Amino acid sequence: MKLTVTGRNLEITEAIKSHLENKMKTTIQELGEKASVHVALQVEKHRRLAEITVQAKGFTAHTKEETKDLYSAMDNALNKVEQQLRKHNERAKDLRIKQGTEEKNRLTE
Repeated sequence: MKLTVTGRNLEITEAIKSHLENKMKTTIQELGEKASVHVALQVEKHRRLAEITVQAKGFTAHTKEETKDLYSAMDNALNKVEQQLRKHNERAKDLRIKQGTEEKNRLTE
C-alpha cells in the first residue's frame, strides 16, 4: 500500500507517520499493494483537519474530519474510511452472490 502524507501549515513528524501506519495496518490491511492512500493534515487556529483518500481498483473512498486534536481527527477519518470500505466489500459480495444465483437459475431452465 502506498501512503502519502501531506501537511498544510504543519510539519509531518515521524510520530504522525508512525501513528498513521500503525492504524492503517489494523484498519485498511485488506486493500493490498496496489492501493494508494493520501492523507492531508491541516492546522488552522483551533481546528485540526484530516482528509483521507483511498484509491483501490475500481473504488475510491474519501472522507474529511475536523476536531480540536489532530490525532483524534486522523482516527475518526480512518474509521469513516474503514466503514466505507466495509460497505463497498459487502455490496460487492452481495452482487457476486446475486449474479451466481441468476446464472444457476438460467442454467437450470
